[in-house]
Amino acid sequence: MSTNEKAPKILIGGIVEKQELNKLYKKIENNKNHFDDYIVAYLDFLGFAEKMKEENSYESLQILKFLLNGIEKVAAQISKINETGLFESKIFSDNIILALKIEQKNIDIQIMSLINLISSIQLNALLYFGFLIRGGVTIGKLSIDSSIVWGTGLIDAYNIEDNLAIYPRIILSPKIIETYKSCEQKRLNLYAFIKIDFDGLWFIDFLLAAPNLTLIPTIAEILNDITKLYINKSERVKQKINWVISHFNIYCNNFKERGDYEKYILPYI
Repeated sequence: MSTNEKAPKILIGGIVEKQELNKLYKKIENNKNHFDDYIVAYLDFLGFAEKMKEENSYESLQILKFLLNGIEKVAAQISKINETGLFESKIFSDNIILALKIEQKNIDIQIMSLINLISSIQLNALLYFGFLIRGGVTIGKLSIDSSIVWGTGLIDAYNIEDNLAIYPRIILSPKIIETYKSCEQKRLNLYAFIKIDFDGLWFIDFLLAAPNLTLIPTIAEILNDITKLYINKSERVKQKINWVISHFNIYCNNFKERGDYEKYILPYI
């Protein structure tokens, strides 16, 4: 390096200052129990991790950002209509966290509002981008701000997604079901939007979010394209796709009396 060039400056320390440290511990002491009860959803977009490795992963990133922007708009509309309080949303990697601070007098509406939002996310992600989603929804303690999400509610929701969901479905914890049952006033019917699966777990039936049955042909075409993508994958992956196909086929059978929907039943892979 010539004497005319400036050497880079290295700064050591400065992150922790004693005065600020004292403020931190005072804040901790005054807010030992500063966690609130939230309805928390942890959603995982399946296949996104693989897309990150591709050269055109920028496209997937922009799609995810686009979806998040749409989620925030719909969440604001639902919040305004149902007076549920504000939804909090965070995105990292291929995961989305949704949280709604509980108001006991409106908890039945809050549960239904979050399920409404999630089913809308599932349906739109499938219809427009061919994405399947797995996740978990629970009730738990949480602290959330512009920088960080922290609390047992997040851990529980993540564990449901990671250990129980298995297939492209969003599982409701027993806390959600029990809380809804305990509500004195149930202004919306939760069971119109959820189903109990073969393993005894409740999941959100996102197909019920479809505005009408005319979407069945479109969904069938999208799922058929998805099966082609995964036909040479492992048996574990095929099981996940077959779960979606099974759920869709049941849906077609349930409405066969309203039209010729049996013709859209899909084969397994």
